[in-house]
Amino acid sequence: AEDEEEMIAVEDDEPAYGVLYPSLIVTFGVMVYFLISRAFHGLPYTGIMFLLGTCIGLAVAADDKSNHIHETVIRWQNINSEVLLLVFLPGLAFTDAISTDPHLFRVAVVQIFIFAFPLVLGGTVLTALVARYIFPYGWSFYLSMTFGSI
Repeated sequence: AEDEEEMIAVEDDEPAYGVLYPSLIVTFGVMVYFLISRAFHGLPYTGIMFLLGTCIGLAVAADDKSNHIHETVIRWQNINSEVLLLVFLPGLAFTDAISTDPHLFRVAVVQIFIFAFPLVLGGTVLTALVARYIFPYGWSFYLSMTFGSI
């Protein structure tokens, strides 16, 4: 009887469930963006997505049923934070870089190198030092720098 329960648990443990959560969140994100851009102009996208994610987390925590959504949310709750940052941060940085107006960049490039670049670099290093030596997470130097760059 114990072997049968283990076989059922192995059969239900599908790696494909891990893809459901990002797909679900992207779908919700597109729907929220569509609604905000068409009807609710004053609502902040980030705040709505935060509330939506909180509601999903609370629903999964209150739900004792084992369904596909529950399984995928549980898988993503236990993901390594370093992997999450290193996978998604380059795409976010690229999106901001590609949407920059080239003319405005040419006009402001001197100010960027004189003021913004050194101060942002200093803020990144200081935040990374706090994250590495004060926070109790035991992060590596590279993860602390990634956190500092955010």
